[in-house]
Amino acid sequence: MHMSIDSYNKMNTIMAACFDANAVVDNLAYNLDYHYFNEIAEVVHLHVAHVMPEWADLFSEELLMLSARPVRKNINGYEQEISNLTEIFNVLLETFLSLKQQVKELIESADMDGDDEIRIFGEEFLKNHLEKFIKQAEEWINASSVLSPAEMNIHIKQYTHFIAC
Repeated sequence: MHMSIDSYNKMNTIMAACFDANAVVDNLAYNLDYHYFNEIAEVVHLHVAHVMPEWADLFSEELLMLSARPVRKNINGYEQEISNLTEIFNVLLETFLSLKQQVKELIESADMDGDDEIRIFGEEFLKNHLEKFIKQAEEWINASSVLSPAEMNIHIKQYTHFIAC
């Protein structure tokens, strides 16, 4: 294994956090569908929730590249009903900000441990993936505060500028 045990553990924890984020976002999409925000649900489900396992795969591939074994940790289930669009987007933002904090801790720890490959991987993940989704969640929060829920549902793609849709 070409990394410290701390980097190894943090990488596996973040990989689990990506799978957990998938569960969170799936629940948000289910809420959106349930409350007839079908256009928003489609965007959130296909272009956000489905990306989270891809992010987990990036971490597992990096672990394997550095001769470390990825492990699948437990994730939570999510059952909370949310009908308010701004609240849904705030949960999305909080999920991404939590993930960002974990990645920043990985970067800092890897830097201290001399795990340059892990530090660079973490920095690139923040820049090339996570920042866009944070900004997108912020755009949706803003749009949901100035549009009616029906307008937001109809025009969701017009308020999706930072992620592929």
